[in-house]
Amino acid sequence: MLEVSFRKKLATFTLDVSFSAGAECMGLLGASGCGKSMTLKCIAGIETPDSGRIVLNGRVLFDSEKRINLPPQQRKVGYLFQQYALFPTMTIRKNLELVLRNLPRKERRERAAAMLERMHLSAEADRKPDRLSGGQQQRAAIGRMLLSSPEIVMLDEPLSALDSFLRVQVEKELMDSLANFNGPILFVSHSRDEIYRVCRKLVVLDQGAIAASGTAEELFRRPGTLAAAKLTGVKNLARAVRLDEFHLRVPAWGIILRCADPAPEDTCWVGIRAHHIRRKQPGDTVNSFPFRVTTRETQPFAVMEYLVYEEGCEPLLHLVSGQMDPVFPAAREEFAAEYHIPPERVMPLT
Repeated sequence: MLEVSFRKKLATFTLDVSFSAGAECMGLLGASGCGKSMTLKCIAGIETPDSGRIVLNGRVLFDSEKRINLPPQQRKVGYLFQQYALFPTMTIRKNLELVLRNLPRKERRERAAAMLERMHLSAEADRKPDRLSGGQQQRAAIGRMLLSSPEIVMLDEPLSALDSFLRVQVEKELMDSLANFNGPILFVSHSRDEIYRVCRKLVVLDQGAIAASGTAEELFRRPGTLAAAKLTGVKNLARAVRLDEFHLRVPAWGIILRCADPAPEDTCWVGIRAHHIRRKQPGDTVNSFPFRVTTRETQPFAVMEYLVYEEGCEPLLHLVSGQMDPVFPAAREEFAAEYHIPPERVMPLT
């Protein structure tokens, strides 16, 4: 179990985080420069918080009041950097044996060989990192990290250096490699798709503060705050006036929306995901509006529509899944149609 609660003043904001993680993969999601990597560095002992406390499996790693600050080598933290940090002049075997340098030579070689086999790298053991693929380099770095017997694994944007073609494959290899690790895994990313696939729980950081936390599924369904909605990819965001616990007036869009769940009293924004808007069907009564489609943009596997309720209103973005429907008007041709926003998809935001 990891328990984190600390503050650290940075150049443009104060990093103020408090969360706990068990034997699970927890994601830290946020824009670049929001404090994600600094959070990992403070846990690892590379950076020192100004105040607070960090505890791992009952061991105090940092406590400002008790003046405890264990050095990195005593924290039992596995940290996978973005570029994997393999030594380029050493073979993969030597890279792995390096973390076992205090063991007898025979045991060192046996344990490194066993890890190479586990990581499916036995055939590449005597190659140097530049002769391996991105996925193989990552597995080598993970193997080296696991040989140090960490109590926690921290992954700092491990897929950011890969192109989109390789990312999904390497992501699967990464999680397969860590499938048997019985401890907290912190996964830092600015990619919401990556976080959603990999992590069960999620902490959303915005300028050093926790904007939201909870299960990934729940936070994507109900972000709760404007910052969390932006970071989880909500495309339609507008100021809202709470009329009562189930109705929001949205001046920018010219409509009043019904919510399925009570809106908090301090609701002042509303969010709707572009793919949750759909054509009106029989039985759709509330939240059905006659929109004018001002623009249609075709993509290889989707269509984007811009919906305007009346003159002077801001458009809503509607993502049509699938390929172009031949009965729809051509791209960029204006037309009018009835659209429905399901009440359970309306997101009241504070």
